[in-house]
Amino acid sequence: MSIAACRGGRPCILLFGALVGVSLLLGSALSASAVEYRLQVTSVYSESFAAFLKRGEYADGASGAGLDRLESSLDRGQFPAGALLYDRGVEAAGLSTARAYRAVTVPARIVRGGALESVWDEVRWEGKPGERSVWVISPSTPRHQELYRTALKGAGSLRQFQPYALRPNGVRLAVASLPLHFLWSFEGSEALWDTYLSRALDLQSGIAAVVGTNHNPLFADQVFLVLRQAEAPTAYKAVLVWRRRPGVDRGNEGPGNDSIH
Repeated sequence: MSIAACRGGRPCILLFGALVGVSLLLGSALSASAVEYRLQVTSVYSESFAAFLKRGEYADGASGAGLDRLESSLDRGQFPAGALLYDRGVEAAGLSTARAYRAVTVPARIVRGGALESVWDEVRWEGKPGERSVWVISPSTPRHQELYRTALKGAGSLRQFQPYALRPNGVRLAVASLPLHFLWSFEGSEALWDTYLSRALDLQSGIAAVVGTNHNPLFADQVFLVLRQAEAPTAYKAVLVWRRRPGVDRGNEGPGNDSIH
């Protein structure tokens, strides 16, 4: 009923006031259901990463004092600037990529590493618990093409993982590796998640990674961080460890190739 169509005075005013009150209550409930999340991402050279690890911390899923020291160094902005790769920032996934992971798209605030004395790329957003969000790291140069290892933190400590191909025996992986052109072929389709990743990714800690191995070995891999948004405000972290792809001639990494994607 429109206000113009409402006649008779007080009953109509009361009805209109009740509707406004209900709308405000619904808006407050929706706002209250949103939780703030934070994601911090940085990319480092494999040699620099190895300098922090202690015996046993190269095992898949390992945590320990060396990884704790790495995290602390990054948090304090004391990690050597020359040991970082600045050409591979984090971005929110677009609609077609998010759909492939049955994830939501979210408006996010991104502050690049190097600002405010932080070496992390930092993302902040509000979302609903239980939903997935996807974040993409796509290097802009072909140097250090291979995503060699990853250290992830959701619930619990920072843990180190190596990318592995999907296992036929149903073992779940925190970091899974698939050909990049295979991942691209599922853009806009939920079949990637439904058929492959829902059974393969280990999101127990709230964060996992999918590495898209570039079909052209001269160019860099892409990384898709998959987050399952927690019930409470949570800070997720990802340290991406890169090296030159074995067998690639260093002469092919010259400045003339930097603009090739």
